[in-house]
Amino acid sequence: MRVRLTWVVGLLCSILCRHASADPRVGVIWSPFHLTDSTGSPKDWTPGKVTVISFCAYWCDTWKQQVPRLVAARSATAGLPVAFITVSVDGRWSEVSNHNQGLALWLDRGGAWSRGQGVDRVPTTVVIDTAGEVRFASGAVIRTTDIVDAVHGALARKPSGGSLFLTFDDFPPQRGGEEMLDSLRALGIHATLFCMGDRVASQSALLKRALREGHSLQIHSWDHNASDPQLVRCKAAFRSALGFEPSLYRAPGSEVISGEKAHHRIVDPYDFQRPKRNELLRRVLSAVCPGAVIQLHAGVDVTLEALSEMTEGLRQRGFSFEVLGTR
Repeated sequence: MRVRLTWVVGLLCSILCRHASADPRVGVIWSPFHLTDSTGSPKDWTPGKVTVISFCAYWCDTWKQQVPRLVAARSATAGLPVAFITVSVDGRWSEVSNHNQGLALWLDRGGAWSRGQGVDRVPTTVVIDTAGEVRFASGAVIRTTDIVDAVHGALARKPSGGSLFLTFDDFPPQRGGEEMLDSLRALGIHATLFCMGDRVASQSALLKRALREGHSLQIHSWDHNASDPQLVRCKAAFRSALGFEPSLYRAPGSEVISGEKAHHRIVDPYDFQRPKRNELLRRVLSAVCPGAVIQLHAGVDVTLEALSEMTEGLRQRGFSFEVLGTR
């Protein structure tokens, strides 16, 4: 019986995902919408108040994890003009409404409206500011502090914009290095490329092109062995082939940038795991803030495919791109 139930839940999840149009996007303005509550009474939402909307489903037990976090966030923001709403994407969550801990429960029977908003998993939580703009979106069980931070940001209506740092590990890649530089040049973006020392000599022409086009070249270990990065050997290879020594080092499997004095938020979408394109975009676009370092990987097809939409979306929100380190 348990195996059969697990199969049914998986099937329902796959159906929801297959019919989704796109993930919820930060920066999109939501139009007013109309749903019903658990009694069938109509419920209308319009912009004007910061709103936290969490999409859940009765057949997926993740609501049991998310609801207490939403309640804690509501308590932490008590007295502020913020509304908390839970939406059942299958319309059946009313059966457990007594366990919703006082959160408003609206029903989207059939899930058509939710899919139209880009909800392709449960729970998905979005935070919308007073103008109706999505300021935060996450398709996972999220922490109370993340919700509270997003609410405060939406209340302040902090303007988007500022500098971002687009970075790539594993450069030069085994294949696709020229295509990656072509894309960055077409987009007019300078990136920070953390390089493999054992490829510097053999790929010096590609690295020289990267330098000419304004990119910053830094160290990512000799041969992707974080326990033995051979930094001295890496610097010698750079000095011999390119005439300078990099000032920064990021180890394989790490978000820490040694040699960088400024503190940056790291946005690591785990692109090396090859998520779907929309998922990669969601992970980046929902997490950036001024001064953030976006950590990507060279040689990943989905990253190259998503690069144009990712960077153009960030530019539309007022962000610009700079490089880390000196040479």
